[in-house]
Amino acid sequence: MDSTQLAAAVLGSAAVTSVLGVLANGLVKYFNGTSGRERTRNTGLKEQREDALRRERQATANADRSDARADVEAHNRRLTEEYASGLRRDLTELGVPAAALRPWPALKKPPPDQEQQ
Repeated sequence: MDSTQLAAAVLGSAAVTSVLGVLANGLVKYFNGTSGRERTRNTGLKEQREDALRRERQATANADRSDARADVEAHNRRLTEEYASGLRRDLTELGVPAAALRPWPALKKPPPDQEQQ
């Protein structure tokens, strides 16, 4: 037997031994029930991932709706402020003294940003 045949025989027997080892391992897992538990575990992980993705999409949609609502409120507030300012100007141009007009409301200041240290 030459070296090429010997190398082919060694590699072939190693491959067969490897395949038989994997096959035996799979059969042992099947008969012990380990295979079913792993399948159940993998299915559970898939469901957990899908639930997490669904919650993330829902949170993003909620944030988008909140942003849109805040934008509408800010727009309406600016329009109302412009209208009130225009009314005050119209009244003063018509001769109503500024002291006779209601004072502007006292606006609240936002709390200072708290930076974490």
